[in-house]
Amino acid sequence: MNINPAMLFDMVARTVPQELHPNILIVGSLAAAYHHRDRLTGQAVATKDADVVVQPAGAVQECVAIANRLLEAGWQRTDLCHARERPDPLEELRAIRLHPKEIEAFFVELLGLPQASQKSIKLWVPCQLEDGWYGIPCFKFMALLGSDRHDTDVGIQYASPPLMALANLLSHPDLGTERMSGEIEGRKLLRSAKDLGRVLSLAWLEGGDPADWLPIWEQALQTHFGGEARALAASAGNGLQQLLANSVVLEEAHFTTSVGLLRGHNVTVDQLRIIGDRLVLDLVHPLAERFKPV
Repeated sequence: MNINPAMLFDMVARTVPQELHPNILIVGSLAAAYHHRDRLTGQAVATKDADVVVQPAGAVQECVAIANRLLEAGWQRTDLCHARERPDPLEELRAIRLHPKEIEAFFVELLGLPQASQKSIKLWVPCQLEDGWYGIPCFKFMALLGSDRHDTDVGIQYASPPLMALANLLSHPDLGTERMSGEIEGRKLLRSAKDLGRVLSLAWLEGGDPADWLPIWEQALQTHFGGEARALAASAGNGLQQLLANSVVLEEAHFTTSVGLLRGHNVTVDQLRIIGDRLVLDLVHPLAERFKPV
């Protein structure tokens, strides 16, 4: 189902109890489509998934409270959201995905804002609801999204596109081998191709020359990863550069953009490569230089 992103934000705001609004932050493709809704005039977002990061950092009990409050308000679990009797093994826990009663146009998936001490790129935190155990995924580099948040007229915040791009870059210091658990139009793609394709989409939506991102990246890295900032800045573009050098994976990234944020804009593989090269030259290399010791 394709939905206008502004309309979807309005639906989330109207159906999520207002007292919960300060604790939620919309991230992912919905946030990006909303931010660039003027450039995507008339373009619907091809997602039903409203990724919601629950604030503040480490707010597992807040996630549980929000889930319980939504269920009390009549929200329902999606078909793939069901409890397990035990909190282990962690990899078998299901994420909390809920949709408003009798409204299946969208669902929210609850994500945790990671704590500064988190070491692993992805941490799966068990939590218990009335019917059993679920998992709350906490992605280390989503910590960046606590900075530069954007307000909306409907009272719900969304994440900064530049910092969503940086989080995706940092999550993939190499291409890896992990493939997505689900298919996109019949294809099971590399996770890195999807996430790095999102980076290229965000850069294209900025006009292909997001030079203003550099100070935002520098400040957020220093704020959230002070001791690690130098090493992270040095490796931030490694996965992207591997992508640009690998025609097979670049094609997968192009596929994700053509059915996702850039659907209908006829952006070619060569155009994505040019955008990627500019990101490396104008942002990735200068970011590393800024964190080099004097």
